Amino acid sequence: MHIALQRMRHDCWLLPTVILSNHPAHARFAGEQVPIGRLRAMLEALDANGWLEEVDAIVAGYMPSPEHVTFAAQAFEFVSNRNPQVLRVCDPILGDDPGGLYIDDDSANAVREELLPNADMVTPNRFELEWLTGEKAKRTKKALASAQSLGAHTVLVTSLTGEDVSSLVNLAVDDKTVAATTVPKRKDAPHGVGDLMSALLLGGMLDGASVPEALAAATGRVQAVLELSEGSDELKLISSPEWFDAEPWPVETPQST
Repeated sequence: MHIALQRMRHDCWLLPTVILSNHPAHARFAGEQVPIGRLRAMLEALDANGWLEEVDAIVAGYMPSPEHVTFAAQAFEFVSNRNPQVLRVCDPILGDDPGGLYIDDDSANAVREELLPNADMVTPNRFELEWLTGEKAKRTKKALASAQSLGAHTVLVTSLTGEDVSSLVNLAVDDKTVAATTVPKRKDAPHGVGDLMSALLLGGMLDGASVPEALAAATGRVQAVLELSEGSDELKLISSPEWFDAEPWPVETPQST
């Protein structure tokens, strides 16, 4: 996520909950969780330097334990006390089809109970939306109702089923608008597409774009990355930087009834 935000000229400070050699979807990986005390010390150091007042958004992503979720919720409050206008983003990295949850039930429940109620923006995939709400949301109409039930000001849902099996839908909802983009379904997309989509939407909003404008730009760039990364198991964000100049994707306005 931070690579995309930095490409959009947004400086990022990272407090990683885990340090890994590579994406855990590969056959082999190694790493460990970052202790809560170390993360808290890092946050306090940023605060002591007087930098938290400058933070426009705080993003909570992968949470390997309930204790990490509690720390993230405390960080939301801590940074909000320094800048009440900060955008609190929950990217609930819980799981996906067909494997189900990536993390244990206690951690996933903590995300739903501690982070979700305090988030201004939530960015689940379809599986995660269904898990968080307990409601099926395969297609746009159901997903719209579920997204609005989360209580966040802005919700992005990725990987919804399109009108036919060859397409997927991204749905973005805020207090005023509903917008969607329909994209081709790819057989073997690299890991990290949802994270990239969330980052690009957030970056666009931080730049002042409306949700539909940010969704159009984010979708166009993600599709360009996927085309450039075809045949690879990693997104080519660095080696093929021309993705950033992609044209915005057409945006639709789905109906809730």
